[in-house]
Formats: sequence, C-alpha cells, structure tokens
Amino acid sequence: MKTRIITGIWAGAIFLGLLYLGGLPFLTFMAALTVIGYTELIKMRQLSFKSLPVLLFGAGALLPFVGLYEQAENHSLSLGLSPLAWGMLIVLISLFWTVFSKNVFTFDDVAFLLLTAVYVGVGFASFTYIRLLENGLIVSLLIILLIWFTDSGAYFVGKSLGKTKLWPAISPNKTVEGAVGGIVLALMLGMLFEWIHPTVGFGKVLLLALIVAVVGQLGDLVQSAYKRHYGVKDSGALLPGHGGILDRFDSMIIVFSVLIVLGIFG
Repeated sequence: MKTRIITGIWAGAIFLGLLYLGGLPFLTFMAALTVIGYTELIKMRQLSFKSLPVLLFGAGALLPFVGLYEQAENHSLSLGLSPLAWGMLIVLISLFWTVFSKNVFTFDDVAFLLLTAVYVGVGFASFTYIRLLENGLIVSLLIILLIWFTDSGAYFVGKSLGKTKLWPAISPNKTVEGAVGGIVLALMLGMLFEWIHPTVGFGKVLLLALIVAVVGQLGDLVQSAYKRHYGVKDSGALLPGHGGILDRFDSMIIVFSVLIVLGIFG
C-alpha cells in the first residue's frame, strides 16, 4: 500500500503538472504514453520488437499526433504523404510481410497490430485534442474527475451494497449496484462542478457525466477482457503498485475517443 501511495503521488503530480502546461509538453507526454501503451500490448501478445510490422505500427500509432503537433505549434509538418496514406502503407507492408515470413507473422498479427495502434494512438490523441481546445484544461479536468468519481462510486457502492454480478466472465468483482452507484455519483459531481464553475451548461454536463460514467466502465471492462484473454494481471509494471500505463488510462482513452466520435467537443 505504501508503494502504491508513493507512486500515486509522484505520478499524479507529473500528470497534473503537464496537463496544466498543455501545448507541446502535454502532447509529447501523451505521445510517450502512446508508445508505452503500445509496447504493453505487444508484450501481452508476445510479439518480437524486432519484427518490421511491429516497428511500423508503433510509428503508425503516433500518426494521429501529426495534426495535433501542427495545431499546437501553428506550423505544418511535412511527411510526404498524409497520415491516412502512411497508415495504409503500413498495413500493406505488414500484409506483404505475412508472405515474406512464410506465415510466421500472420494475418491475425496484422489485425492485432492495427487494432492496437488505433486503440492507443487514437485514445491518447483524443485526450490531447480536447486538452488543446480553448477551454481544454477545465474540460479535461472535469472529464478526469467524472472518471475518478465513477470508479470510486462503483467501488464503494459495490463493496457495501453489491450483490448482482455485472459481468462475472470478464470481471468477477464488479456488480450492477456498483455500476449504478458510479453513474449516480458522476451525475452528482457534474452538477456540483457546473454550479461551482460554470463550464458547459447543466444540460450538457448531465449528458457528459452519463456518457463518461457508462463508457468509462465499459473501457475498464474492455481492458479486463483482453488482460484475461492474455492471462496477465497488469498491463505492465512501470508504475509500482499500480501496474502499467494502460491500467491507469484504460477508461480515459476510451472515454476521450467516444467524446470525439460523438462530437461532444469535436
């Protein structure tokens, strides 16, 4: 527990400090987390980091940051091709690699790498995009608080009142009562936050809180599902007492991605 608390303090201080700074420092930090998250999933799959497709898709995971860099620095970054064209080229080269490797590297491996690159790349880039908005700091803080309060509500309500298993095949400890408790606490926090610091309006904050609470818990279940599939307890060991980067950002990268897809802040 002591290790967990110490890690939480220094990691939280770094994260919140860079979130406050925004701009290029935060963008660089999110790009670094993208690479780390990508490597965590590669290790779960037990793919070689010397494999050409693994390296290419690792670079591909950073393609969503190209436009964000241009936005943050206010100048164009020439890559010769568009990020979409580069992404398609990476996919094609990797498909060709299944032939050159005589199917040691398989079609399934290509699909895994593509999904991994999109999952972490778009997830962390979506977080960065919202932070770079004019009111991005306060909006990002609101979303993060909603996620944290959802998790806390789900944990404490589940511990005290939980009886009905939510999804035992994926996460045996989560309960329906806990999930509902997390949603209720998020709605309450959203209203309180908007009352103290008017940000998006009461109607929108309730919608935001509901989306964050539901999608955040789904994001956590997504990670539980693939960790169970690969037989690992934690996504990594970078954060002593907490696990890996994906263990800490599993809900966030899904939530921020969904908010962009729905056009809530896009």
